[in-house]
Amino acid sequence: MKEEGDPLAEMMKLFDTLVGVMEKSKKIRRENVPSRLFFEIYNMWSNTKSKTFNESAIWISPEIANSLLEQGFVQKIVSEEGEKYALTCTGIVQSIRMKYGKGLDEQFTDFLALVDQKFDAVEQTGLNWNEKLATLCLILLASASPSSAIRLNNETNKRVLAEVFQKTLSCLKTNGIIKRGEELRKVSRGESIASALMSRLDGLARKTNHYYTYIGKGSEYFLDIEKNGSVDEKRLCFLLGRVFGHFNPNCDYRQLNKELEEIGQLYYPRFLSRSLNPTVVLGISQILRDFMNDGILHLPLEAGNGLKQIEQSQT
Repeated sequence: MKEEGDPLAEMMKLFDTLVGVMEKSKKIRRENVPSRLFFEIYNMWSNTKSKTFNESAIWISPEIANSLLEQGFVQKIVSEEGEKYALTCTGIVQSIRMKYGKGLDEQFTDFLALVDQKFDAVEQTGLNWNEKLATLCLILLASASPSSAIRLNNETNKRVLAEVFQKTLSCLKTNGIIKRGEELRKVSRGESIASALMSRLDGLARKTNHYYTYIGKGSEYFLDIEKNGSVDEKRLCFLLGRVFGHFNPNCDYRQLNKELEEIGQLYYPRFLSRSLNPTVVLGISQILRDFMNDGILHLPLEAGNGLKQIEQSQT
């Protein structure tokens, strides 16, 4: 054991305090600390990371603090109680090496493996219901480029997009694409239904090969599916495949397409502050129709529905 007052002993106190904060907030289990601590901290939102370091900060003597600061192992945290200190990322890595005997190379290998796992999990996960809804609505509204982006910086667009969400969600639930129990998020005072949904699509860009795009502080949204003044059919069909996911032989896709086209035709001209390309609007309509007539048949059969249809045909 290091003697009391030894800089490395003080650093281990900081490390134990940090682990305690992470455990209390259920960010990590103690048995996973050697392999996951740095990864979990690295992946925190900035505010959460700052809060974690602040809560783990403790006072240490100036002499010891200066030594650890020079080595880059700690950072200064200023609070109403005076100066405190928390570990840096370098300090975390060094603490894991000291306490668990895991060198930098081994820690880095663990980190890369966890990064790959997280990437694969997101990329291969199907769209959840609100991601399906948002993607399909942007398609119906011909939001296919920066110039035709849906801009939620005015009340008119927020109100119209909320109506599109409500009508499209009802249509998709009726046709079994989205479960009947799903509902649009209840919003707090001052937040619109449209903004509430669009601002919470954190994984949608990765799940759509980054065709889903937002500009600025999240106030402009579009799908990057316009190329040389017309629709990129491969990109649009890819997105439609992600939205529908499976072929359900019990769904009337032609009727569904008719209902969706009516929603698009009713609402796409109502948005302010954007420029629409008529060729793109017509192209999206045609590709959507072709997909519903033929492309949908090439998707994997929805589990259970094929057997059900065969059994019904034999009775």
